[in-house]
Amino acid sequence: MDILQDNFPQLFHLYSTYYTPYSTYIRPLQRAFLLSQSYFYQYAFPTLYPIYALANRLLSFALTEQPSLMSLALLALLLIVSLKVLDMLRRTVIYWISIAIRLAVYAMAAIIGVWIYQRGLEQSLEDLGWIVGLFAGLGEQGERVGHAKATRSAKDARRIPKGNPKGRRRGGGW
Repeated sequence: MDILQDNFPQLFHLYSTYYTPYSTYIRPLQRAFLLSQSYFYQYAFPTLYPIYALANRLLSFALTEQPSLMSLALLALLLIVSLKVLDMLRRTVIYWISIAIRLAVYAMAAIIGVWIYQRGLEQSLEDLGWIVGLFAGLGEQGERVGHAKATRSAKDARRIPKGNPKGRRRGGGW
């Protein structure tokens, strides 16, 4: 409140009708605003007036006669705005995740480049062959382990007797 009280005389002189040092800056803006308002009322308003009158009547009817319709419209508007906000949030998260992935890819490329530079091309290719062989061996081992588990589960499935273990029909209950 003190700021308003301290600056009120300057604001009064800024917007007064008498000559002020700022009037050379304010008058063109005021003139442009008044001219655009004049053009709007002269050309656009007669065209838009039927839409304005119809919207005014519909809104006044909706507010006074059917408040449930207005509450549904407000709920729909709230839903639309919340979905827009969530979409903006989703875009922001995707943007930052894509930046992190790009940074990781560039860092990996730089690390591989430094590794090749330090080890030499021939030694790096030998290391790459060793890594490929390691993954190929792990793949073969995974196939062997997977096949063994599949045969074990098939044997377990064959050991389970068909039907109900107590010999009763289904749905016997208590």
